[in-house]
Amino acid sequence: MAPAFTVGLAVTASKSSTYALQWALSRFTNTTDAAPIFLLIHVLTKLFAVPTPMGNYIPIDRVRNDVADAYFQDVQDKAQKMLLLYKNMCHQNKVEAQVLLVKGNDVSETISCVVAEYRINILIVGITTKSAFTRNPFGNRTSSKICKSVPSFCTAFLVSKDGLSSVYSSALEADSASSIPTSNHVSSKSDALSDAMSSSSVNFNGSSDQNPFDSPRRLGSDLPSEDPKYGVPARRIRSLTLYDYLSGSPSTYPDKDGRLTSSTGSESSKSSELRQESSLQGLMLSEHKDDISTELESLRLELRLIQGKHKRVQDESDDASRQASSMAELAAKRLEEETQLREIQSRLDKANGNVEEQRANRHAAEQALNHVHDLVRGEIMQKNMLQVKASRDADKKLRLEKLFVLNGNSYSTFTWEEINNATTSFANYLKIGSGANGTVYKGYLNHSTVAIKVLHSDDNSSNKHFRQELEVLGKIRHPHLLVLLGACVEKGCLVYEYMENGSLEDRLRCKNGTAPLAWCDRLRIAWEVASALVFLHSTKPSPIIHRDLKPENILLDGNLVSKVGDVGLSTLVPRKEESMATSSRSSSSSSTMYKKTALAGTLFYIDPEYQRTGQVSVKSDTYALGMVMLQLLTARAPIGLAEVVERAVEEGRLREVLDESGGKWPMKEAQELAQLGLSCLEMRGKDRPDLKNRVTVDLERLKHTKPEPPTHFLCPILKRVMQEPCIAADGYSYERDAIQMWLCDKDVSPVTKARLPNKTLVPNRSLLSAITTCRSQGGRKPPNKYTPPD
Repeated sequence: MAPAFTVGLAVTASKSSTYALQWALSRFTNTTDAAPIFLLIHVLTKLFAVPTPMGNYIPIDRVRNDVADAYFQDVQDKAQKMLLLYKNMCHQNKVEAQVLLVKGNDVSETISCVVAEYRINILIVGITTKSAFTRNPFGNRTSSKICKSVPSFCTAFLVSKDGLSSVYSSALEADSASSIPTSNHVSSKSDALSDAMSSSSVNFNGSSDQNPFDSPRRLGSDLPSEDPKYGVPARRIRSLTLYDYLSGSPSTYPDKDGRLTSSTGSESSKSSELRQESSLQGLMLSEHKDDISTELESLRLELRLIQGKHKRVQDESDDASRQASSMAELAAKRLEEETQLREIQSRLDKANGNVEEQRANRHAAEQALNHVHDLVRGEIMQKNMLQVKASRDADKKLRLEKLFVLNGNSYSTFTWEEINNATTSFANYLKIGSGANGTVYKGYLNHSTVAIKVLHSDDNSSNKHFRQELEVLGKIRHPHLLVLLGACVEKGCLVYEYMENGSLEDRLRCKNGTAPLAWCDRLRIAWEVASALVFLHSTKPSPIIHRDLKPENILLDGNLVSKVGDVGLSTLVPRKEESMATSSRSSSSSSTMYKKTALAGTLFYIDPEYQRTGQVSVKSDTYALGMVMLQLLTARAPIGLAEVVERAVEEGRLREVLDESGGKWPMKEAQELAQLGLSCLEMRGKDRPDLKNRVTVDLERLKHTKPEPPTHFLCPILKRVMQEPCIAADGYSYERDAIQMWLCDKDVSPVTKARLPNKTLVPNRSLLSAITTCRSQGGRKPPNKYTPPD
């Protein structure tokens, strides 16, 4: 018994691989020698996309690693099941089979490497049968590429549903010496190859489209020359066909450059005879003449059988032609019946079209009704959410009022024991700030979070500030003034409402990694601070001047609403001194009031006129507000800031000094805010604008400037914020009305222009929630909560 040889099969999950395996089992398992070993090869290529339940595909680099791994494992499991099915087919035919699952980026190169590594002499590849109504599929091009890339020692067979389609084999030079293998192993392969080739329909007159002997490798040549990759011949050339070799008829021979030349005439005949004589002589001189003669006789017998089959096919074609003429009358009658059938079908299609049109109209009406119901439900839901929020805010305010009832006093009083318990004995992790006059702790009083300020010492200065804050904040209330909840008089402690987002200074510097303030929030904060100052200046009976306005004393709550605090340095202007005002124009808030005081405040925020004369006025707060406005624009320190901004405005490069973390500033509004801030920083008080009639009016107009919505909030068709976003089959979100109108007469995506697999619309509730939240917050993103340091 000769040793078994290996037959390789490149298989996939398609039907063509099943046909190829069946063909190989029928051709290579009926030999008298040892049965071959079938090596089933399947290549796993790199995955570039992952399918979704909706039928779409997502690029693999945009999904999570665990999802990609699970999909790859599923593909690998399916491939292993497919190989097991083919292996069972081989076992049912009593053929030994082995499976090989390999990975590779290119199928042809990977299979070529496998053929070279396992020294596979026969490779079988399945292809899809061509027809007049279908184009050559992509799979056939891949199959041909596989066959053309195998090493020269391997013969590749392309097999379709109808049988053998093509044979790919490399040939050595026509005039080079060839040796015939002597082992039964090669002999058995030759017999198998002969059987395989005999199954193809061949026209030996040169008119066949699929000739298995077109470009064969020289029989018995199993020792390839050098190849840079596999050690096989790098150039494949065409040699004489087996029919020409046996019959001695003229054919096409390769010249020494590898080009094909036709050998006709006497000179070609001589060359042909010399080549045949040389080849036959080489065969005759072989050590195994008997085996060669037997093989040649077998091939001649196979040739005669093929010629007989060809004649029978021609006879059958003549009989079919005669039958075709007799069927002309039947064809005419059939044509008449088909015409009648088409008329009936046309009427039936028209009736079905009317039914479908009525059904579509009904469906459209139902969708329109459902859309109206959804809009009503959405409006009701949004209204309920706003009502719940308003009720929650009112309850919180009422709860605070009940918890900190004044009981006839101007503020609530707490004992030192309550203050100590509220701060856990003034633990360091509850400390949220420290200033010149005291330290601020986060505490819990009456089941509410509060801020507790403890004075550093009991000196006269600290006591004065303490009494000043009690006198000012204990008597007045304003939405943008810090609320004083109570005090511990015996120890000099003040209890304020807790502001979750800390001070404006911390947020401008993004302390503790907090998110930066958006430019629209900064415009609003400037107006809120100005309105609080106007309220202080308009209090009765005595106007109040803050004297220490700066970003550290402007606090922000959980919704980034600003409140002015730390009024310990504020001063009250009595009515008797108000008569000493140098100017009293339209109202008390617009008049300029002076009072001789000791110099107080923070450098760079103190009015220059106040520094020179010691006379404080409402215009002193206007100066500090101007510096705060410039810091809102630039997020820079106040040192030399006015000069930097003024030079940038004059030279038209304001954008260079704006704080980029605030987003894309609208230049018109930024220019107005910068000029307004610079006008508030005039050296003389009388040159500064009126806080109530000019500054607050301009800031209120600027605060209504809304930022552009995020791009994913906009409908790709209408280019506006969506009211009812829906996801189409292309994965994009659209306004429901717009996409429904688009799909009435189109079946392609408005964005990608690719054909949509279906017209199903799915509500995008997460996007709708984000849009609703953004609208409820004035078009800005939700703020990050301020986390005090440990």
